[in-house]
Amino acid sequence: MSTVASPSRRLGWFADRPIGVKIGAVIALLAVVVLGTNALAVTRINDMSAGQEAIYEQNLKPLNALSAVQRATAAHRARVLEYAFSDPARQQELIGQMDEKQADVDAALAEYESHIVSQEAMDKYLTARADLLDLLTTTAFPLGASGNVVGYGQLVRETMQPYFDDIADGLEEEGIAQSEQAAARNAAAADEASSSVTLLLTVSIIAIIVAAALAFLVVRRILATVRSVHASVEAMADGDLTVHPVARDRDEIGQMADSLAVAQENLRSVMASVVASSDAVAAASEQLSASSAQISASAEETSAQSGVVSSAAEEVSRNVATVAAGADEMSSAIREISQSVNEATRVAAQAVGEAQATTATIQKLGTSSQEIGAVVKAITSIAEQTNLLALNATIEAARAG
Repeated sequence: MSTVASPSRRLGWFADRPIGVKIGAVIALLAVVVLGTNALAVTRINDMSAGQEAIYEQNLKPLNALSAVQRATAAHRARVLEYAFSDPARQQELIGQMDEKQADVDAALAEYESHIVSQEAMDKYLTARADLLDLLTTTAFPLGASGNVVGYGQLVRETMQPYFDDIADGLEEEGIAQSEQAAARNAAAADEASSSVTLLLTVSIIAIIVAAALAFLVVRRILATVRSVHASVEAMADGDLTVHPVARDRDEIGQMADSLAVAQENLRSVMASVVASSDAVAAASEQLSASSAQISASAEETSAQSGVVSSAAEEVSRNVATVAAGADEMSSAIREISQSVNEATRVAAQAVGEAQATTATIQKLGTSSQEIGAVVKAITSIAEQTNLLALNATIEAARAG
């Protein structure tokens, strides 16, 4: 079970996602922002393109048609003014040209009709044109054909000129209205472009701020957990197992912090077990030292008893030598005693070896002690038998003497 402290988390589900998911979310947010702003920019550009297309189709092209009307009207007017001053052949030619120009005017007017901005100005132009054409047919051309230049000039000044003025003013007013409409559409397109730029900048700045804030928050939380793990590891290097790592999230680094906390708990348990085992080993060592001292004392006592037995055997040998005459049976007994003494010495040496071996292994201590006790008992028994034989030998020697 993890013992890592987990502070309150405000990111919830997102905070527990893997680091790759968090970084991917930031990149995805930036990608969405880029795609969104690009889509918005494309939409706005298309709208501006449509606006420019509308200006071209509904203002510039109609202005070309209106210019064609003005040019054809001006050419027609020039020929009307020339008519009275030409010979009959030229007059016929001029009439044909004027018909052509009127045909051009009609074609240009048909093309421009759907783009009229000021119907009042066009009505003024059309009315004056119709009246002028009627005047030309009924009065001006017959008067000019008669050669009455003065009358024709007076007709131009007094009657035709107001028609010319209305025709020019109507076309000019329509051109101004058309230009104003184009200027208004162009201004609207400029305003739309400006608002599009403002919107794109605003959306981009907001998105960058949000992405930067998200990235900062993710990096900050990751670094906080990393610093906590680093501090805990440094404390462990100094021998302090009480500094716990703080896992803010449940991502890879948070899981690492959990694992480090579990490792600290396990290490503390192991250290506690080692301390307890050390106490037990120290107590066992003290018991072993005491047992070794006791075994050494027992070995020394056994060696002393063996020396006593050896002295007694020598004394018996001297007594037997003095009574050699009747001591065949005694000699045999003495040899047996000597063998017993040698056996006792060997057993004593074996007991010393066993005592040294017990310092290496506590498990055989009891058994070795029991064996040494048994040897000591055997030596004691042999000594008692030796004393008995010595007493018997003394009695036999006394009897022999």
